[in-house]
Amino acid sequence: MIRNALFVATLLAVFLSPLNAQAGVWFELLRAPCLTGNGDDIKQDNGVIGRYRGAIDCFNKDFNGDGARTVLSIKAFQAWEYGTMFLYYDITGPFNSVIANDLNLNERGGFFGGITLTLSPKRIAEKIAGRQFQWGLLSDVSLKYEAEHVSKLGMLSYYGLQWDLAVPVLDFMNVTTVIRDDVAYEGVDFQVGAAFQKSFTFLTQDFILAGFFQTGLFGEGKGKGTNSMNEGNQFFLAQPQFLWDFGKPIHFTPGKLYAGFEWQVAWNRYLIEGKTENVLQGMIRWNI
Repeated sequence: MIRNALFVATLLAVFLSPLNAQAGVWFELLRAPCLTGNGDDIKQDNGVIGRYRGAIDCFNKDFNGDGARTVLSIKAFQAWEYGTMFLYYDITGPFNSVIANDLNLNERGGFFGGITLTLSPKRIAEKIAGRQFQWGLLSDVSLKYEAEHVSKLGMLSYYGLQWDLAVPVLDFMNVTTVIRDDVAYEGVDFQVGAAFQKSFTFLTQDFILAGFFQTGLFGEGKGKGTNSMNEGNQFFLAQPQFLWDFGKPIHFTPGKLYAGFEWQVAWNRYLIEGKTENVLQGMIRWNI
């Protein structure tokens, strides 16, 4: 009931409030070649999910594919008068042909994504009072709700707070403290995360250093139903990025085309104990 009430209240606020001009839509194409992995040497626990023994740059073999993958990420951000909206969807193997029930594909067409809505009581209070409140390093605190979707696994919810920090050397930084609520497990977990971005110029070239991390502090406990043999463990996931604006030197519109790398580090991936990932991915980003 609490989750549904928060979701409905946030949607109503979005529809009834005027939009701000700040917005953005962008695509990210990532490729991880898995140079150190050997497909004949996988440490498996159930025949479906496994880690390449000795590999240092490969995804786990799982429901999305094998160690080498291509991922297309679609993202959008929209600020409105009393909060923000952010959505993303990652598609594994976006260029594969449609072949029904073909599990031999290296990339199996899975998707992973979510929609986040925030609502700022501070901005509402400022509107009523007719003045801005100055909180020093803490620029805003918002109610946060996220609906996350994973192919073959379903949806889970996050609800809590987002803390926006005014760090002078950064473009932005926020910290989230949320409850992770997955109906596949009996309990919930307390999850902490942060995201940041820093734009800078070196010589005549423009760069972006950005990223985020999320960690589940306690684990969600025993699984339910068909998931009863599993357990939701603590986890950690981080994805720092380093990007170069290569559109600028070729006289394309600056701030539109980027190339670089994303490094994914994961511990207990998908809440599964012992599943780690250490993957460096080449990356191209297009800001529409």
